[in-house]
Amino acid sequence: MIRLGLCCLFYRENIHFRTVTAAKLSRLDRAEAGKLLSEICLQNAGSLFHALRYCAEHGIGDFRISSDLLPLSTHPVYGYSPADLPSGRKIRQALNECGEYARSGNIRTTMHPDQFVVLNSPRREVVESSRRELLHHARLAGITGVDVITIHGGGGYGDKISALARLAAEILRLPGTVRQYLALENDD
Repeated sequence: MIRLGLCCLFYRENIHFRTVTAAKLSRLDRAEAGKLLSEICLQNAGSLFHALRYCAEHGIGDFRISSDLLPLSTHPVYGYSPADLPSGRKIRQALNECGEYARSGNIRTTMHPDQFVVLNSPRREVVESSRRELLHHARLAGITGVDVITIHGGGGYGDKISALARLAAEILRLPGTVRQYLALENDD
């Protein structure tokens, strides 16, 4: 079945996803930062629901969810899970409702982590950061009902054979809860 899809953002529709910077959070105390993140995550969950409804109303069968749905959630200093936030239960419930709505409307949902997710990097810190990001995406996929998390193969780094071997090894090192969602984009 061929499905037309939308990718993350809307230009003409009044559907907006918010984000926040680490610099902004650094100017707030922990309670204020948690309150702001809660507000943004709840609004983004509502925007996701509106995006899915737009898709259903316009015969669009696929929607790619932004990696910034829960902004800074994997940041080394300001990272969090929805449960850490004051409105954590409401956020999770709203995201679950999005997943239920997508399933009931036969809308496929996908994610595509940002370009800094590079499992075959020769730099170990990049690989570890990529693993953390994919674990986050897999948890979010479980909450929202995402079908696929698409990643790039990464660079050749002057030795494509070794780069592909590193990619295969790192994919096999990922927990099954991540691998079950993974797809490689075929442009690498």
